[in-house]
Amino acid sequence: MTNPNDIRGTDDASALRRATDPEANPVIGSAVDDPDLRDTEVDESGPAIESLSRGELLRRRFLRNPSAWIGMIIFAALVLMAIIGPMVYQYGPFERDLRNALTGPSPYHWFGVNENGLDIFARTMQGLRISLVIGIGTAVLTTFLALLVGIVAGYVSHKGKSGAFVDGALVNLINLFLVIPSILLLMLFSPALQQASWLWMIPLLAGFAWMLTARVLRAMTQQLVRTEYVEAARFMGVNPIVTMTRHIIPNIASWIIIDTTLGVSAAILGETGLSFIGFGIQYPQVSLGTVLQDYNISAPYTWIPPAVVLAALVISINLMGEALRDALDPTSGSSRI
Repeated sequence: MTNPNDIRGTDDASALRRATDPEANPVIGSAVDDPDLRDTEVDESGPAIESLSRGELLRRRFLRNPSAWIGMIIFAALVLMAIIGPMVYQYGPFERDLRNALTGPSPYHWFGVNENGLDIFARTMQGLRISLVIGIGTAVLTTFLALLVGIVAGYVSHKGKSGAFVDGALVNLINLFLVIPSILLLMLFSPALQQASWLWMIPLLAGFAWMLTARVLRAMTQQLVRTEYVEAARFMGVNPIVTMTRHIIPNIASWIIIDTTLGVSAAILGETGLSFIGFGIQYPQVSLGTVLQDYNISAPYTWIPPAVVLAALVISINLMGEALRDALDPTSGSSRI
């Protein structure tokens, strides 16, 4: 439709024609006649634009990070050592060689022997196995507990008085566990569980490590329940469990994966610290903490090898966690393709 305010005279029309007509304007005409500036046909036989799924995109971002490769190589090497080492090594973690007590590394004792005649390499590999299982199991169980409490509290917080009551009760439960001195309780329960399986460390550590994660998940869930698609599902009568599993958890899965990955190293350090001071895994099992417990300051080979293995394990997990966080964060410079 013509704009009545845009009324031009014949002089303006002639000027516009001279400015846009290739025959009247030599500059435009030369540009049109130039074969280098003409539009070329698109070569449809070339490679098509690759469409990447989210998983493939994250995988490429993760593998482009040098820290991811360093962490994976170190972690894979430690896992292989923990699996294959005890199978091919000639000594067990509790076999004594008192004749060579407090001797350094040798072809027979790769890491040396402590003052009790126990082979340090065999004990380190056995402790590495247990630390890996406890670290991964504790991180997974911690995430499950945090999901259960945090998402439920955040989802029901907007459901009237009953929802506010449940949310308040769960928040008070989180605050209660936060103020409880967890290290003292771990020391209190540890002697009673010394004769039980070493797997008891997993629920014991997870029981005092889920609170901060639950608070974050509650806050993130409270933001998601206000979105249009969650409210639409609620008005359509969709089961709340279905809504939480299909619409809420997938939107916070990136943060959950990162927190779980970094939680493995925290659980390993927690178990090692308790075992080192005598309140963790003890005989007839061994962990990296109990290996370090038998240190002799005048014989560095009694504590340097297990300390290096522990440091390498924690650093490799943290490197993979940082690389995963960069890959999942769209604002990170390393996540750009």
